[in-house]
Amino acid sequence: MKIKEGYKIRNIAGEHVIVSIGTLNVNLTKVVSLNTSSVWLWEQLSGTEFDAGRVADLLTEHYEVERPTALADAETWIAQLRKAELIEE
Repeated sequence: MKIKEGYKIRNIAGEHVIVSIGTLNVNLTKVVSLNTSSVWLWEQLSGTEFDAGRVADLLTEHYEVERPTALADAETWIAQLRKAELIEE
């Protein structure tokens, strides 16, 4: 899977949000806000193929977190991106 193209992270009023680039008919009722670790993961993985294992690897390399916790967090992060329709399978 990979993050869909055409989306960027922008800082709006102190919040990191995902915005669609170049789309005229944007649904503004659905705003996705990211915390610091989600922004970092997005930046690391944009344009690349990944799975929950790869996300967990990044989390364990960058943060002091054990593998089982990182894997659970990775699966939650991916599920949220899927829910927001931001991932290509």
